[in-house]
Amino acid sequence: MKLDWNGRSLEVRESGTGPAIVLVHGYPLDGAMWSSVARNLSDRFRVLKPDLPGRADNPAGSEGSIASYADFIEALVASADSRVGLAGFSMGGYVCLELMKRRPPSVKALALVDTRASADDEGGKANRAAAIATLRAEGVGPIAEAMLPKLLSPDGMKRTDLVERVRRIMLRQTPDTIESDLTAMRDRSDSTDLLAQLALPTLVLTGEHDGISPPEVSRAMAQKIPGARFIEIAGAGHLTPLEQPTAVAQALGDFFGETLI
Repeated sequence: MKLDWNGRSLEVRESGTGPAIVLVHGYPLDGAMWSSVARNLSDRFRVLKPDLPGRADNPAGSEGSIASYADFIEALVASADSRVGLAGFSMGGYVCLELMKRRPPSVKALALVDTRASADDEGGKANRAAAIATLRAEGVGPIAEAMLPKLLSPDGMKRTDLVERVRRIMLRQTPDTIESDLTAMRDRSDSTDLLAQLALPTLVLTGEHDGISPPEVSRAMAQKIPGARFIEIAGAGHLTPLEQPTAVAQALGDFFGETLI
């Protein structure tokens, strides 16, 4: 679909027909991380998988804040349909939670995938600052290599095709884009208090071996959301949509099928 954003006409990748689902990607990735999930969902839904600002399909400038990323997704959601399902992975979950603080009327169901509501603590902020220093000194390569074992489970790291696919997505991001993401995540506001106020169907999903948003953290987050359901994806690390796309698509399809159709 076409979207006018910050003076540019952007093409947002979409597939399928039916109720609209917007899939928001994480760091340090782009919308292609959702491709296998989108293919599985496109027989029932109109699936939109945008690039956040600063990436190939969205060259609009990024302000380096979760709020500015939420501005973009808010514009996309408003243009997509009157009933939209919203799913955010990791950093994309931060974006979705920021957007939900604005109570967008067209969002009727929310999926939080391998993410958390809390802001970075001082140790987390220091790690972001260290990553920015590495990025400025050495480029994207070391960031990508450090992220791989954090994104994938030990079994996933043995799958050469999967590792290479994830690596390719990361390495095509520019240093400016990666720094924008790191700054946005470091400086994001806490969304924990929002959880009890979420008055729409919500799914919390995480990988069995997710070391960034572990199952116990995700389960506790789900317990704070009225009526939320929790699903743990077996055999997956943090990057569940790429490591176990069929299971993730099944979970999202069942959830959005009940809440949007």
